[in-house]
Amino acid sequence: MLPRMDGYTRSVLVVEADATERERLAAALEGDGFQVLLCSGPTEPDYTCIGARSGTCPLAIEEAVVVLDMSLDSETVMMGTPAEDLLGMYLGSGHPVVALGSRPGEEVPGQLLRLRRHPEKADLVTAVWRLASRRGPAPGWTTMNRNTKVKAALITEDVQRS
Repeated sequence: MLPRMDGYTRSVLVVEADATERERLAAALEGDGFQVLLCSGPTEPDYTCIGARSGTCPLAIEEAVVVLDMSLDSETVMMGTPAEDLLGMYLGSGHPVVALGSRPGEEVPGQLLRLRRHPEKADLVTAVWRLASRRGPAPGWTTMNRNTKVKAALITEDVQRS
């Protein structure tokens, strides 16, 4: 695990059933300096997550931000651990979560952000940084491209208002 840097959590757990998408999300986050752990979510034979059995996810280390795709294999086969239960488990354990879904839902400032499935790299990284620290965007964002600078400014304003 990478050390915390100036109050920023550097670890992210990506829970995504599709291997290609899981790797794409991980590459985007690793490219921005995060240490990423990968999980496929509940799988055969019973589609029950280890974390749901024990009440704690062994991969969600300390203060990791969790990126959770709400369309897991257990949702497709309609058995085992539903994504909503995993979302509740991660939030209940104190992990901030970026939930990826096809339907809008409520957000909880500092704890839960929602994005559409298959997010653009910049949107994913921005959401994870928002949850990685309650103090705003990552140090060094001003050296990135213009769109990222605009997002960083908006996030900073948003955080300062709350």
